[in-house]
Amino acid sequence: MEDNKKSLFPVNAESKSAGIIFLIAAALLVGLTFSLWGIWLIDIYAVRMCLTLLVTAAFAVVAVVAMKLTAQESKLLPTKHRLWLQILIGFAFAAVLCLLFGIVPILCGTSIIGSHTEPSAGFLVISAIQDILFVGVCEEIVFRGYVQNQFEIWLKKCKWLAPLIAAVLFGLWHIINGSLIQVLFTTLIGCVFGYSKYFIKDCTLLSVIIAHGIYDFSLVLLTCFML
Repeated sequence: MEDNKKSLFPVNAESKSAGIIFLIAAALLVGLTFSLWGIWLIDIYAVRMCLTLLVTAAFAVVAVVAMKLTAQESKLLPTKHRLWLQILIGFAFAAVLCLLFGIVPILCGTSIIGSHTEPSAGFLVISAIQDILFVGVCEEIVFRGYVQNQFEIWLKKCKWLAPLIAAVLFGLWHIINGSLIQVLFTTLIGCVFGYSKYFIKDCTLLSVIIAHGIYDFSLVLLTCFML
């Protein structure tokens, strides 16, 4: 006898089930985020860093699974059309943000990116891996990939609010670092990434992933060699 039972997943991204999945994903992300407080108390640097990277990767896993369950996984993939331009846009945004928020303030005698960090080859390699391969990729999958896209689906008549909502949540997510200034600053950066993806045709998720990772690492370089 043929099995005519309908599969529970994926669910319609506009349905109440998608809302429940979103809330579960949000709860998991919050739990993972606050687990970092405990990880940061570990004295052994290698263990602390490995666990931090694992938790960062787990953020992306939660978002990808949620998108899979709501049939949104195709939004994770870059379009094949003008892939080179998507990549170029990412590097261009990273350069502009580095100039505006890093180099220009330093040349004006101030800094909004922290204080001097003593450079070493090991530190720079680990920072590059963390910022480019983990932080940039995973945070953008969560906020510009899943959150922004889900709110665009829900807010049909005012989709333009979706990047703002994602940016505010992105900023609040950084409150774990204990700085209101960083919350506001990351909200601003989130708006730049979100609205660029929303309005610019060839600015895709790949573009903002590249921009985020390169920008974060460029700030590390500036704290090492310009402060």
